[in-house]
Order: sequence, then C-alpha cells, then structure tokens
Amino acid sequence: MQLGAAEALPYPDDAFEAALAQLVLHFVQDADAVGSELRRVVVPGGIAGGCVWDFTGGMRVLRAFWDAARAIEPDAPDETNLHFGNEGEIGRQLEASGFRDVEAGALDITGEYDDFEDLWAGFTGGVGPSGSFCMSLPEERRAELKAGLFERVGSPEGPFSLPARAWYGLGRA
Repeated sequence: MQLGAAEALPYPDDAFEAALAQLVLHFVQDADAVGSELRRVVVPGGIAGGCVWDFTGGMRVLRAFWDAARAIEPDAPDETNLHFGNEGEIGRQLEASGFRDVEAGALDITGEYDDFEDLWAGFTGGVGPSGSFCMSLPEERRAELKAGLFERVGSPEGPFSLPARAWYGLGRA
C-alpha cells in the first residue's frame, strides 16, 4: 500500500484495470486533478469510478446527526456543501476527465444496527467530519447531541435499520 493524495496518485500511468474512490471524493481539494489522475492510472478500456454519501437526506443517519448537531450548535458544520454531494456530479466529472460510457445514479442500502449504542459508536471514534465534531464537544454537549440523534432516528429499542443512499459514477477509460 502507498499513501498519497487523490490529486497526485503515487502510481505509474496505466497501472490498474480499475480505480475506485469510495467515500473520499467529498474531501478532495481539486476535483479536476482527481479525474485526471484516475484517467492516468487506469489502462485504456479500464474502469474508474467512485461513490459518496448523499448528505442531503438519503444518508438518513448523517442527516439526523447534523440536524441534531445544529439544534444544539446552530453554527455546526454540515456536509451538504462538500464536493459531489448532488446526483450526477461524479458522472459529470468523469465525462469532463475523458471517460466514456459513463453511468451515474444512486446506490440504496439499509444500515443495520444492533441498537442505538452501535450507531452512536460510529461517531465517538472521531472519524470524518461528523465524528470530529462529536468528539470536539464537551461531555454534556455530546450527551445533548446523542439524545437529539436518538430522538431523530426514532428512539429505537433493540435492533433497527435506517436507509442509506450513495451517489455513484462509473466510466471507461
């Protein structure tokens, strides 16, 4: 494994049959550079693509989280303004980067949780914008956030599920 920025992949030209950017495109600084890099590292005829969560409502747990966060901190960040947050954006970027036979759409799944604590544990790890925000709060504010989220996901007792949507795009080099 090699570490590197998506805008400057540490691989030679034509190195892969496929290159996939899963749940990271929201965080890139230069979307055009990422598209160019994906095109560069994929062999002619290979496939590149990516997906990102739909933060506007399709990823229900994250929408509920940010709504609960804004209820206690009106200036809390919200992931709806990140790159590729709208339907078709990944596909349009792939086309602009020279990919052909591009397809784009939604991937709908169901997130299964053993209980609310199972869901909450995903935020207390401090990963991503939501986890970072959660762990930046003082203990009592974090408890308010947890209570607000619990209410917004239906106050579940025991196992439960929530719908989740990701936007995707795929194209052939």
